[in-house]
Amino acid sequence: MRFNDRKRLFPVVLTVCLLVFALLASCVNDSGIDKQKQEEEAKRAEALAAATVSAENYFKEYDATLKSRGYDGIGEGHLFLSDGFYFKYENGGAVSITEEEYNEKLTGNPVIKNIIFLIPDGAGFGSYDYANAYKSKYAPSAVNGIVDPVKDTENTVQGTTLTTNAIEGLTVNTLYLDRYMIAHADTSMAHMADHSATDSAAAGTALLTGHKTVYTATGMDENFNPVANILEASRLDGKSTGFVTTKCLVDATPSAGTVHVMRRPDQDGCAYQPDASRQLLNSLIDVELCYGSDGGYVKSSTKYSEKAICNDDRAENHGYTVVTDVQSLETAVKSGAKKLFSRFQLDFVSMIDEGYDLTKTNYNVGTAAWNTDYQGHHILYDVDATKGKDLTLMDLAKSALTVLSENIDNPNGFCLVIEGGAIDNAAEQRYVKEAVCDYLAFDEVFGYCVNFAMKRGDTIVVACPDHDSGGFYDPATQSKAPQKANKPGKAFTDIDSLCQALHDGLVVDNTVVGGAALGHSPQDVPVWLYAPESVRSEILEKLGLPGDASADKVRTGRFYDGSEFNDAYKINNLDLAEAVVEAARGTKMELATKKLFVPVYDNNDPEKYSLGTYDEETEVFTFENGAKVTRNSRTFTDAAGTEHSIKCGLPIYVTNPTSYKYEDGSGKTAKKGKAAAVFYVPYEVIEVCGYAGTDD
Repeated sequence: MRFNDRKRLFPVVLTVCLLVFALLASCVNDSGIDKQKQEEEAKRAEALAAATVSAENYFKEYDATLKSRGYDGIGEGHLFLSDGFYFKYENGGAVSITEEEYNEKLTGNPVIKNIIFLIPDGAGFGSYDYANAYKSKYAPSAVNGIVDPVKDTENTVQGTTLTTNAIEGLTVNTLYLDRYMIAHADTSMAHMADHSATDSAAAGTALLTGHKTVYTATGMDENFNPVANILEASRLDGKSTGFVTTKCLVDATPSAGTVHVMRRPDQDGCAYQPDASRQLLNSLIDVELCYGSDGGYVKSSTKYSEKAICNDDRAENHGYTVVTDVQSLETAVKSGAKKLFSRFQLDFVSMIDEGYDLTKTNYNVGTAAWNTDYQGHHILYDVDATKGKDLTLMDLAKSALTVLSENIDNPNGFCLVIEGGAIDNAAEQRYVKEAVCDYLAFDEVFGYCVNFAMKRGDTIVVACPDHDSGGFYDPATQSKAPQKANKPGKAFTDIDSLCQALHDGLVVDNTVVGGAALGHSPQDVPVWLYAPESVRSEILEKLGLPGDASADKVRTGRFYDGSEFNDAYKINNLDLAEAVVEAARGTKMELATKKLFVPVYDNNDPEKYSLGTYDEETEVFTFENGAKVTRNSRTFTDAAGTEHSIKCGLPIYVTNPTSYKYEDGSGKTAKKGKAAAVFYVPYEVIEVCGYAGTDD
């Protein structure tokens, strides 16, 4: 071959060599990539195998947990996220699914962690319709979602901001509550006469325990046996808990969700019962926000001060951060406090100096004490409150939700009860301005809670008044409810004129509507619910309600122009707690009662249980094997003398110091003196002390 030929051939050879080299290099690289990919796939398979084992263990544990709460076990399709992998429960095991499938199924089958149960005390359809008429009139002209508030005077307005946009993505020109109405509820109590209306203790007990009871009993069934409330059932499930009220914790409705006594603790002669106060402090409720010194009524009261048990020092000794005003509450929440106990009290002397009108408080300047029931029992009516200075229900609710969801952030979730208590005080006197404003304030809190729940996707919000107060233009109710003396003030009969006067600050304090002032009335009350759609459907089904439940289905018309109720949307108030708890797969209420209240001693029949003896002087129950448990204590000792802490529940001794007359006209009266004298302990005490499985 000639040189020039070789010269022409050289680039070709070089190109071929380069191609061969590139091919070889590519093979080497592909081999490296394949090896890396294989290693990654092997690691993923190993991780998936480990995650599957975790998912299998979780499903077994959760299946056992559900059975311990009274259910059959896990249903098909239950979802679980384990170490970045997604699983569903199928045919008794864990099946791996894609993230897309997981998210799609989770949307239709959300897991509920949190329960928010709101109670607007005494807030029946009459005062509801007045508040709804006001917002409906002024919401369409809202600026940036802010509705003109009710004016107290020409220069002062209510403390809670009224809105149309508190729920993200919605503009609501009526009460937020109106959008979520599902039913009307019967409020009758056990042994109730046709003409009689329930009190808050009995009605609150029905709502929060699922048991009807008798007049003024709290946390008890009609036979004076203690029954678990929704907070206690939630604590059995490991949830954090809270109770918020504009009134005091020993008032009727709060006591129904916190203590178990035969006579509501705020009654004459029974105020500050040691049992009620000690149960409150030892209850393990994480957030207790209320009005009143010492968790109860104001210290300046000569009626109650000497009986105070639940004081600040003792609250601090139980691990609570004690807050006394808006500023200390805000500071405690921001600093990360996980247990809150309040001592909010009106400073009447300073209020006089600042020009407050104390006619609504019945405050006696001469004796420096409030005289009777009224605003001395609750924070200022919202119409009298100054935003940022005076406490409002919104301040209390937001603080409680922040502590429970952020400061504590319990993986098991929380249960919070919120009471708008002062609506009752105004409505039972038919003080229209105060009733409307506190209803509007409660509605804003409800909207805030719904928005909170919507953003999370794991929260149920349910609301129901304990009873109606005032009757407000319901002829059937007015003929049945007990009449009180007429009060001074203009009786508005034109709803538009009333709304205009409220807007312009022209309604005189304590203006009465509808003539005679009424107390509690026996009429039905509205029920409201927000939950993720599938959970909402489940709750409606449990309550026996049609799936299309809404305000216009529940009734037609308003109270001031005549309402007709559809009985297809009527429920019993005692069914709410159970329906909500079961939708969250919490311990069923009946089972919670069995776990928390095991009778071990009956003073009327000491041989009935044959487990030991109780010393009323030392308040110690001693089992036959020497184990000891003290009334209202969080600890006990076993037969060997080893001390144990009680995880949930309290040892309580239920007694009735006075005779009890039923309110049904039957003449039936509970025995005087020791009508009931039974000592109860949580089942966990029975187990540790070696008595589990006995016939007793």
